[in-house]
Amino acid sequence: MKYFKQPIKILAVDDNPVNLFLVKTIINKIFDCAEIITAATGEEGVAIYRNSPIFDLILMDIQLPGIDGFEASRLIKEIETKHSTRIVALSGNKLENMMEKGKMVGMDGYLSKPIKVEPSKNLFKKLLVEKI
Repeated sequence: MKYFKQPIKILAVDDNPVNLFLVKTIINKIFDCAEIITAATGEEGVAIYRNSPIFDLILMDIQLPGIDGFEASRLIKEIETKHSTRIVALSGNKLENMMEKGKMVGMDGYLSKPIKVEPSKNLFKKLLVEKI
């Protein structure tokens, strides 16, 4: 059963191809119609967003080569104009100050890796219910 019926556009940023595959698999279990764009670095994610800033959701790994997920999220929030994109931090580590630091750069939530269907569905429902 799919949980969201409306089309959604998602940017997934992670340097690990296995994690990106898992993200795509989970997203496709939750959404009926999801367009998923991927990036392997923070710089690539920012560049993709700069060229097409209409995403409903960004899933951002924290530990990336080059600029980390916090910096990439901060840069994306600087680019935003009137469309506010929800950004969810992804991390295999539970950093005590991750949520606080994430909020300071404009992140809206956190999922621990490997991501799972139920926690993802619950967070997406909370973040996207009024948007889609």
